[in-house]
Amino acid sequence: NLNQLAMQLRSTIAPDALKQDLLDAITDRAFFGDDDLPRSEKQFIELKQRAPARLPAVSTGLLRMADDIAKEYFTASAKLNTAGPALARVATDCRNQLARLIYKGCFTATPWERMQHLPRYIKGISLRLEKYASNPERDGKHAPAIAGLTKRYEERAEKNRKAHLYDTRLDEFRWMLEELRISLFAQELKTPMPVSAKRLEKLWESMQ
Repeated sequence: NLNQLAMQLRSTIAPDALKQDLLDAITDRAFFGDDDLPRSEKQFIELKQRAPARLPAVSTGLLRMADDIAKEYFTASAKLNTAGPALARVATDCRNQLARLIYKGCFTATPWERMQHLPRYIKGISLRLEKYASNPERDGKHAPAIAGLTKRYEERAEKNRKAHLYDTRLDEFRWMLEELRISLFAQELKTPMPVSAKRLEKLWESMQ
């Protein structure tokens, strides 16, 4: 189904880049899975021998998730492309959110356990756009908190990138932020855990 995926994601990922990204993601998952990185030739060989048996399930699983992701992306992009002036603020925020979720190399870069949630996050964008007209005040009430938390994350992520640092807590914060968006703007999609702006503030304080 590569042609269909390429068509639905063509506005942000070129077909050749998409194909390579999917291959890289499948290979990475089949080779490493949840195993520790190899520290010896023996461990490397063991992982290499284990990979072929994992390939079918990994390929099927990733392509199924990719199909769901691409469908939701296509729908959300269409809604953003037709958003009028009244939705300018919300549409800008949603476009930035979508760009953080779907980009060249996203299938390899997104942790496997988070990949399954991407369709829900993207569907949340569509629902937010649909619901805005009926209650713009509610969206406006929550938007500043989201904007502030997002700004903090982006600044810290950029600082860490330049310093070649990786902080697992910042990664957790980033995905909790996506869950907070669901909680505030698309509650019907539900979150797998309780989440609130206060919880994110607490997590941020623990990172200082």
